[in-house]
Amino acid sequence: MAEDTDRVSDAFAALGDDTRVAILEALVDARRETPDDPGLSFSGLRERVGVEDSGRFNYHLGKLRGRFTTVEDGEYSLTEAGNEVVGGILAGTYDDALDLDPTPLDEACPLCGAAAVAHFGDGQLRVECEADHPLLVTALPPAAASDRSTAEIVDFAVRKTYAQLDLVTAGICSECYGHVQSEIRPVEADDDAIPSFAYHTECTRCGYVTGSVAAVAALRDAAFVAFCHEHGVTVGDRLPWTLPGIVDDDTTAVSEDPSRYETSFELDGDRLVVTLDDRGEVVDTARE
Repeated sequence: MAEDTDRVSDAFAALGDDTRVAILEALVDARRETPDDPGLSFSGLRERVGVEDSGRFNYHLGKLRGRFTTVEDGEYSLTEAGNEVVGGILAGTYDDALDLDPTPLDEACPLCGAAAVAHFGDGQLRVECEADHPLLVTALPPAAASDRSTAEIVDFAVRKTYAQLDLVTAGICSECYGHVQSEIRPVEADDDAIPSFAYHTECTRCGYVTGSVAAVAALRDAAFVAFCHEHGVTVGDRLPWTLPGIVDDDTTAVSEDPSRYETSFELDGDRLVVTLDDRGEVVDTARE
């Protein structure tokens, strides 16, 4: 564990200088200008960064070489780790938080009919109704919201949510790509509007946790996608809370050994019943 900590500390120390960050940004600028030939020579890179002292520049470049930059045939480019760092910088992950005023959406809360409102602040998008029913809560980097309208921010968040769901249902953490453990767990609540079971995931590497209604575990399953398609519903284009079976989740426990749970989805009088195991994996589907 100490070795891991030292390695991470060294990585962050390598980035703790304006010149080194400028080197990474210069390599991105070059790639943006000529994607087919993104590499820069030592002198070309130094000129872009604006450091006159060749020895000083070489010292800083040496701190990045191997981990964040690579050199081939005399030209420097970004490694995958360098791409990740610059991606975070461009996305605004490390910037001061952006806070936007709450904006009404052209959607009503399916629970109470009140108007849905979107608010972005502290790196998080929240969509809830005027009665405080949460409809969507997800983290977004500030740059994702700085040049988009509220409707575009919500659309971005929805697509990001589906992409994250693709990963976690496959057992992959969307934050650190570690292994994810998932389970269907009971929910204790006095409000009858709150479903009885939740789909809970937790990364064994970074501890990142997600939670949603149990029916969400079936949203990327082929049977559910096909069921929606037959009724003119494209899952990826719909706001999650407008999909069948999400707000009115009716998941019930049907077996203890082995643990099995049933949830259903209805469209135009047609019904799809999905059976989940205790990890939220689809083990059976049936049409009624």
